[in-house]
Amino acid sequence: MKKSKKMSRRELLRHSITTSIACSISGPSKAFAQPPGAYEGKCVVSLMLDGGADPTQFCDPKTNTPGERKINNWADNDEPRQIGNITFAPIADNEWLLSRFGADMLVINGVDYGTNSHTTGKMYAKTGSNAEGKPSVTALHAANTTPDLPLAFSLFSGVARTSGLIQHNQFSNLKKLRALARPHYRDSMYISNADLNALKRGQDELDTIASLSQLTAEWRGRSLSTARQQAAFTRYESSKQGAELLGSIAEILPPDGDIVSEEQFSVLLPGGPRKLYSDAKKQMQGALLVLKSGLGSAVDISLDGFDTHDGHDAQHEVLYTHLADALDFFWNYAEELGIADRILLVIGSDFGRTNFYNDGEGKDHWPVGSSIIMERNAPWGNRVVGLTDELHFAKRINPTTLREDPTGIIITPAHVHKALQNYLGLDTFAEDMGLDLKGVETLPLFDSSLQSVGGLSPYARGIW
Repeated sequence: MKKSKKMSRRELLRHSITTSIACSISGPSKAFAQPPGAYEGKCVVSLMLDGGADPTQFCDPKTNTPGERKINNWADNDEPRQIGNITFAPIADNEWLLSRFGADMLVINGVDYGTNSHTTGKMYAKTGSNAEGKPSVTALHAANTTPDLPLAFSLFSGVARTSGLIQHNQFSNLKKLRALARPHYRDSMYISNADLNALKRGQDELDTIASLSQLTAEWRGRSLSTARQQAAFTRYESSKQGAELLGSIAEILPPDGDIVSEEQFSVLLPGGPRKLYSDAKKQMQGALLVLKSGLGSAVDISLDGFDTHDGHDAQHEVLYTHLADALDFFWNYAEELGIADRILLVIGSDFGRTNFYNDGEGKDHWPVGSSIIMERNAPWGNRVVGLTDELHFAKRINPTTLREDPTGIIITPAHVHKALQNYLGLDTFAEDMGLDLKGVETLPLFDSSLQSVGGLSPYARGIW
C-alpha cells in the first residue's frame, strides 16, 4: 500500500507521545509470574467513543443524495471504499485501520438507540437496556468469571453499571493502581497524602485482623458457632488473600517513565485552533496490565471528544486518526503481554450524528449508530451486519438470515448485547440473576456462515 499524506500524519501521531512505550511492554510477558488462582480465561474490554461518533465518516459511509441536505463534505470529491467486506469513508486513517484489523472486526451498522440523550445512549450502549437496572457486559462477565478477585471489574473511565452484581475499581491512571498494590509506598508523585492515609487506614484494619491469628487458627479447627464469627473469619481470609494478590501486581507495573502520557492534538476550526486531549492509550495500558495480572477479567475505557456540534469534520478526522493509532497500540501491547488471543474488544458510542450539517458546520445528535466487535483471528470477522439507507436511517433485517427484510426487525443495542451474552456464555448467568434481556431476539451476529451485508458495487473504487 502506498504511503499517503494521511499515513505520514499517522506516523507523526504515533511519535507524538513523549514517553517510551517499548520499555513498558518488553518485560512482563516473560518475567511476570501470575499468582496462584489468577484468571487466564476470556477478557472483555469496552471502549466507548464518548459523545456520539459519526459512522458515516467511518464504517457506514454515505454519499450525498440529490435534493437532500449534504450529509458529508468528503463525498463532494470522493466516494466510499472497501477492504474485504467492510466499506469505509476515505478520511483519517480508516483505510489503514481496516487494512490492519478488518479481518478481526465485526461491524454492526444500523443500530437504533432510540434516543438523543447522552446519558440514555451511553447506558444503552453499555448494558443493552435504555432503563436503569441492567449491568454492562463487562460487569456481567466479571461477575460470572472472576467474582472473588480484587480487580475483577475495573474502570479507567465512565460510570459503573453493575446492578449490584460485583464491586468495581475505578482508576484515573496507573499510579493509583500502584498505590493500591503498595499501600505503604510513599511517594508524592504516586499518591496524595489524603489517599495515602486512607490506604494506610485500610492496611491497619487488615493488620488488626491478622493479629488475631491464634483465634483464626482455633476457628480452623472447629465449626464456627455464630454467624458473626463466620462473617469475621470470611472477611479476614478474603482480605488477606486480596492483599497478597494485589501485592503481586506491583511486579508488572512499569516505572513512571514508561507510563503512557496524555496526548494533545490541535484542530483547526473556522473560529481558530482548538485543543483536544486524549488519555485513551494510557487507559488502554492500564486495562491491559490489569488483565495481564490475572486479577480481573473486564475493563471499561473511553476515547472522548465526539460530541461535535461545530467543526465536525476537522474534529472527527483527528479523532478517527487517533482511534486507528490507539487501536494499533492496544493490540500491539496486548500481543507483547501475551494476552491478545484472550481479549474481546467491544467498541460503541452514545448514538450517531445527524445526516446533515448545522449552521456551525457541526452535526447534532442522531439515534442511529454502529458498533464494532474485535477479536484476534475471529472466524466471524471481516463481516458487516445491519443496514441503513442513503440518509442513514436504520433498515429492517431478518432476525435469522440478517438480510434486509421489510417485515423484519430494527437492530438495537439490546440485540447487540443479547448476542454478546450468548457468545460469551453469559445468558444463563444473566437469567439466573434476573438480569437477562427479556423479550429480545438473539441474533446470530457471530455466525460466520452468514454472509456480510452491504458493500460496494464491483465498479466502486476500492482497495481490492
